[in-house]
Amino acid sequence: MRMTRTRQSGAAQMVVLIVVAVLLGVGYVALDMYGEGQKYMTMTESRGMQIIQALSKHRQAGGAYPDALDKLAPKFIAALPKCPAGEPFAYALSGTEYTLGCQNVGFKTSPYGYDSRSKAWSG
Repeated sequence: MRMTRTRQSGAAQMVVLIVVAVLLGVGYVALDMYGEGQKYMTMTESRGMQIIQALSKHRQAGGAYPDALDKLAPKFIAALPKCPAGEPFAYALSGTEYTLGCQNVGFKTSPYGYDSRSKAWSG
């Protein structure tokens, strides 16, 4: 009887250790993904600021923002930066305001981007 309790106790401890190991593994992966998302948001903002500056120069020179980002290069920016995943920045002009963004950045369901109306980055 005593031997059976010891085996049951040992098995229960093993189950607890396995559960703890799995939880630690999942936590590590989640933190790694979060860190990667933060890195991509920083990259998006840094690259996006280059485009924002070129948009500002274009507006100063011509009185309005361009209808497409490709009209910025090479006069206002040497080359258009890309989003962290390699796709071009999304750009939408609406009157005198615009949005600039990247898909698949961070844990966002919507693009991470800049809104000239609020002058802020959000996702």
